[in-house]
Amino acid sequence: MRFCLFGLLLLFSPCLASSEPVRARDNTTLVVFSRHTFRGISKNVGPQKISLPQYGIDIPIPTLSYAEDATPQGLMIAERFAAPGLQQAAALAVGALAENKVFDRHWDEVRAELGAERTFWTGLYLRKGLEKKDAEHNRAIKFTGCKTVSGKAVDAVSSDHPVKECVPDDVYLQLLEASPDLPKLKATFQDFLNTVRAAIGLNPAAIPDPVYSSDGSLPKDYNELAALASVIEMIADLGPPLQQIFPSSDRGPLTQLGKVALQRGVDSLGIRFFTSEPSPLSDAVSVFPVNYMIARPKGSHTIVVSHDNMMSALMSSLGIISSKSAPDDWAFFPIESYVFAFGRSNVSIVRMRVQIKNPDGAIPGNYASQVVWKGSLPEWDEKVQALNQRAKTLDLGKDGNARLTAIKECKAEEIDVVFFPRGRAE
Repeated sequence: MRFCLFGLLLLFSPCLASSEPVRARDNTTLVVFSRHTFRGISKNVGPQKISLPQYGIDIPIPTLSYAEDATPQGLMIAERFAAPGLQQAAALAVGALAENKVFDRHWDEVRAELGAERTFWTGLYLRKGLEKKDAEHNRAIKFTGCKTVSGKAVDAVSSDHPVKECVPDDVYLQLLEASPDLPKLKATFQDFLNTVRAAIGLNPAAIPDPVYSSDGSLPKDYNELAALASVIEMIADLGPPLQQIFPSSDRGPLTQLGKVALQRGVDSLGIRFFTSEPSPLSDAVSVFPVNYMIARPKGSHTIVVSHDNMMSALMSSLGIISSKSAPDDWAFFPIESYVFAFGRSNVSIVRMRVQIKNPDGAIPGNYASQVVWKGSLPEWDEKVQALNQRAKTLDLGKDGNARLTAIKECKAEEIDVVFFPRGRAE
């Protein structure tokens, strides 16, 4: 895909980085949905491994951090690369409206899903990067979030948990089994496995069909391959990922296939979102973030830090991504962001994505952005109306429907967080 690269040109662009004061705030409403940054591998504290001996892969997992917290390198990337990348993406979204082409670079609020520490820390470091690098326009960005119950997410704007908890097990199994994308799930996981096997000098191998058991689980191979894909993705901020995971293998193939393996792994995780949250479940999940965007004050600029599954449901329900499009569209990398810009007559959507080093798959931190949709307000309204109509077809039974109807958008409250000189927050 073609992106507008963010780099040194930003420093010399008068429209994006000028030190001249802005005479008035732009009247474009901006809402950004950003995934969290790089994280640790698992909530389990003990030693872990990817156990796929039948495919020649039986390796320990390099544990970057416990409890899936954001990693130090990931937080640095959020501050130094993603924050200015968001400025560029927002400017691109405002310009795509063909109305008010001046983005004034200010942000009013960073709202984080607080059910996970990695979203909390990502939000803080994005805010820190905006305030530090663009202090003239961002002297005091609000940091907000919703209360959680026993560590569980309750914010339906940034998490799919409140909606999914309303779905009875038998209904969810029916949705899973009815997914039209199960053949693509198998093919994508198959491509990923054989890319990794080629990188470590092994021939192609076949995986089983994705048939669900009565408890809603797929064959163990799929979970292990998904874990391997996640390891490759989340360790890439430290250098070429395959070389770190398979240090005893020939470095030549590991280097040459690093980016391909990383991309196909994240593609696999992406198609899994389509099969695990098919329409109309994805539509019911998306009602809340869509209503939130529509209700934002005119001219406000907000960043919502969320998760990949939530963002996949939202973007697929709006028709921005599809299981019928290229696998690259399914993927969600760390701090992958979608910028929604609402003008007087038009709407635009820009995707921001981290750039992968070719061919070894390392992720040094640069971000790039691309307009993925633009249209009139009536065209946007058609998308929203279609989403709402599909959501109404989700039948969860009497109790499930009642619980779903009872979900209300929680009001995000401001959190007072102070950064100390070393970057530590308390």
